[in-house]
Amino acid sequence: MSGPVLSPFWWEAAPRDLPSDPLPQTADVAVIGSGYTGLSAALRLAEGGVRVAVIDAGPLAAGASSRNFGLLGRQFVPHLADLAERLGLDRAVELYNLCNLAFAHVNRLIDRLDIDCDRRPAGRFIACATPRHLEAQKREHALRAEHLGHGYRVVEKADLGGEFGSPLYHGGIVVPEHLTLHPGKFSAGLARAVRAAGATLTGETPVTAIARDGAGFRLACGGTELRAAEIVIATNGYTGQLVPDLRRRIVPIQAYMIATEPLPPEVIRQALPTERAFHDTARDMIYGRPSPCGTRLLFGGATGERHDDIALAGEGLRRRLLRLFPHLPKDLALGHAWTGQCGGTFDHLPHRGQSGPLHYAMGYNFGAGMPLGTYLGDSLGRALLGETVELPLDALPMQTRPLYRGRPWFLPAYLAWGKLRDRLDGGRIAA
Repeated sequence: MSGPVLSPFWWEAAPRDLPSDPLPQTADVAVIGSGYTGLSAALRLAEGGVRVAVIDAGPLAAGASSRNFGLLGRQFVPHLADLAERLGLDRAVELYNLCNLAFAHVNRLIDRLDIDCDRRPAGRFIACATPRHLEAQKREHALRAEHLGHGYRVVEKADLGGEFGSPLYHGGIVVPEHLTLHPGKFSAGLARAVRAAGATLTGETPVTAIARDGAGFRLACGGTELRAAEIVIATNGYTGQLVPDLRRRIVPIQAYMIATEPLPPEVIRQALPTERAFHDTARDMIYGRPSPCGTRLLFGGATGERHDDIALAGEGLRRRLLRLFPHLPKDLALGHAWTGQCGGTFDHLPHRGQSGPLHYAMGYNFGAGMPLGTYLGDSLGRALLGETVELPLDALPMQTRPLYRGRPWFLPAYLAWGKLRDRLDGGRIAA
């Protein structure tokens, strides 16, 4: 039996073969990175009449924006309660309202651009690994409902079978407003809209140096140069030595996913009776959803680990999936296994601002890149067009740590501590 295809399942319906434009000699704004942030900034600028050049070191729109889970929600990694304890309730609610704004912005954008990306009101299910986790989630979502208007429904352990086909959990929370979509189609649709608005998009062209050039900049791109008045850095988890000040503030985090072989509809319904996307409450979190076509299970985990062999990492996820849903066939085959790179921050919040003269937005941590990357990219574009765009995130500095220069040497110990705490919690977690 042959192994899985080692590229994202999403690329079957949305191949990363977007045409690449020749690099122009000049632009008003150079956008480095062609994910959600870079494309959204470029779209806003190009529609405002600005000459924009989008440049990517790899294929266009082929980073995390076309590799992720495909869940459009409205939450940060830190809970509202945790932010309230850290910053005060009023400040926490103000920050969390950004999630509402970002969620609404992406939906309006999809409607305005008429992007066919399999958007579906599937909702999110949060599977609670212990009774204590369930009580904490009840308190958290009651707080969000009170202060943010977010809907939710509690699923007690006795009723779990109607929502989630795994014996490993103690109940959970349904968040009905969250959506699923096809991230490959969404990112490709954004790229097409950016080009239609008049911007150029150039892939496979690493920017190797940035230098001042009078009032603007000169970008070295292989054997050629681009002159631009302004620069947007939109590289998130792929931020490298080009911008060392940002590199020491962003933590590259690998995430892994698999897509099963096609399965009978009744097998998928037994696992996910309501066909919602899900994740659990473990620190070593797992997550999954049905494919948009409804014929496969998509499943992810091992976030933050480093695996050189993607097929071997995929096999590890396959074993975890079988423990999670024991009814699946033991000889379950995989269709795809892949990885992508998130961008973490030390306060677990996204950031936008300026690093010297360079404009940036990044740090979506895990699961918030689609709404917040798109929204913050658009906010950068509006600011460069001269609008006053003030966000509550602007008051929070993007932190770094002593001895950190962009290589996350501390991640193995951090992950091991998280897994130990999961075991100490006593939950029957699919680890």
